[in-house]
Amino acid sequence: MTVVGVQCPQCGSREVVRYGRQANGEQRYRCNNVDCERRIFLVRYHHTGRLPEVKRQIVDMALNGSGIRDTARVLGVSPTTVMSTLKKKRRRSTR
Repeated sequence: MTVVGVQCPQCGSREVVRYGRQANGEQRYRCNNVDCERRIFLVRYHHTGRLPEVKRQIVDMALNGSGIRDTARVLGVSPTTVMSTLKKKRRRSTR
């Protein structure tokens, strides 16, 4: 049996507990740090479009003038993922 030290990717806290499983069987974790913005996360994401780094790249490429299809092709995600990420980012920033 091995022990894997899991820490929150947002705040780096080790106050992490297991929090159920995804439909595909991946283990979910929850950060118990009250100051953390991101509460639930996975250690290994199955779809690369869900990674926070990829979402940041999508927004950066859109701000630099790349089209939806170009962004999807370069990052290896679907155009639908690019559009939904940009729509979510725009909605959050207008509040």
